[in-house]
Amino acid sequence: MPLSEWEWYGVDVTIKKIKFTTINKTYTEKVRDWHGRHLFATQYPNPDGKRIFLTYYFVKKGYTISKVFQKSGEFLYYYCDVMEMRQVGRLRYVMVDLLLDMIVYPDGRYHLIDVDEFAEAIEKGQLKRRQQVHSLKTLDKMIQLQTNRSFIPKILQEARMFPLTDSSQQRR
Repeated sequence: MPLSEWEWYGVDVTIKKIKFTTINKTYTEKVRDWHGRHLFATQYPNPDGKRIFLTYYFVKKGYTISKVFQKSGEFLYYYCDVMEMRQVGRLRYVMVDLLLDMIVYPDGRYHLIDVDEFAEAIEKGQLKRRQQVHSLKTLDKMIQLQTNRSFIPKILQEARMFPLTDSSQQRR
């Protein structure tokens, strides 16, 4: 029998994140919000220790949207990553960071970042043509949706930071 939405809360999900320029790590994190295997959230501290990321994984759409908070719980901005994601087992995912990112501010303005990393990865042959096309098409959809103020879904707009505890807020 499948678990209900509430039974997923706190269950471990394993995510292998590959970023050509910096990381290749596997994380085990607690599910914080569950809308099915293609949309779920985890929360973790940024390595700087000053910000908390509540990240929603839109597996089929090819991106993540993180609601970024100060440690005190004050909302700062949304950090959006273009990703190539696939499920490889029960609560196991592989995500390839395709380098193009977008920050969306509370007033709706947005800023593209890491375009230089994307270009460098193409020059070095690190991104396959299929990944390049996916990245550009996905980013274009994200920008179009944000231009119409419909990119950030209501579940994220209403999401709040989960209380911090030592054991649930450490990436392993």
